[in-house]
Amino acid sequence: MDIMVIIIGVLGSLASIYGAYLAIKAKNEAVSSAKIAESAKNEVLKKQKTTSLTGILFEAKKTQEVFGKYLIAQNNKSLTGVKFEKDSENLQKFIFNFNENREMVEQTTDLEAETTYNNMNQLLSDFSEANAMADKKNFGKQINFVIGDIIFKMRKSIDNRNEN
Repeated sequence: MDIMVIIIGVLGSLASIYGAYLAIKAKNEAVSSAKIAESAKNEVLKKQKTTSLTGILFEAKKTQEVFGKYLIAQNNKSLTGVKFEKDSENLQKFIFNFNENREMVEQTTDLEAETTYNNMNQLLSDFSEANAMADKKNFGKQINFVIGDIIFKMRKSIDNRNEN
């Protein structure tokens, strides 16, 4: 009977050791699965941010095209007939889109989003309030340069994100 108790005790100990082994193995598999899931989640978030940046970049290019006429205008008369209010509306839409994504832009690019946002708003006000054609042309050029900087930095960020 004593031998039977010893055998049962040894078998119980072996079963406990095997159970512990299985538990450790299951824990390691769970940790590995969690790391894979976390990695997949981060990759999806990265792609979403890249897609959002690409959308802002597209809008920036459209706005830059609108304000391109101020760069190439030889004189004030070449801007005769330009609908300045429509150009202001285009810039305002871009600023709104930029503002909606400002935190993400700050995190993912070299842009100082707050400063850029404030600068664009000031230029929009100056452009909208300007009465003289020369002032409109000057502010239009400044707007074009600011948007050009945004495009450069966003394109650089998108390219870096796509390489990684």
